[in-house]
Amino acid sequence: MKGLNAAFSTDFLISFVLVLVILIMLGMIINLYSELSTIKTRYKRMMAGAEGTSIEQMLAAHTTEVNEAVSEYKKIQGKLDNLDELVKSSLARVSVIHFDAFEHTGQGLSWCVAMLDRNNNGVIFSLICGKETERSYVKPIEGGRVSSKYKLTREEEQALRQAMRG
Repeated sequence: MKGLNAAFSTDFLISFVLVLVILIMLGMIINLYSELSTIKTRYKRMMAGAEGTSIEQMLAAHTTEVNEAVSEYKKIQGKLDNLDELVKSSLARVSVIHFDAFEHTGQGLSWCVAMLDRNNNGVIFSLICGKETERSYVKPIEGGRVSSKYKLTREEEQALRQAMRG
């Protein structure tokens, strides 16, 4: 009988431990179900969006907006490039030099003006004043140099250098 009691108490102890493990696992399952239910509620709320639209619909709308913004950016960039070219070819640098073209006149009425764009293209205007005569000249400038068929005077070269310095 002693052996029967020992076997019975061992079987009882094993059964008790198994029941205890099952109860613990049941508690864990209930806890996980509760957390899953909370996550499902949050997920449904998130997917419904702010005004009843889904995240997928909101992303599609935002993608459309981004594509429109990129298209507008490209148009503006093209206009900016055109303006940049226009600014480069517009009058940007001017220099004026007054001088006496002839000795002993002392009036300093002769002058030259260098007018250049940002690419150092433009013209030099010169007016040579004497006692009874005036002569004017226009010389084209390309890339900071005069054409080979024209020669610059010392004053015109000075005006050109000053204009190119900006």
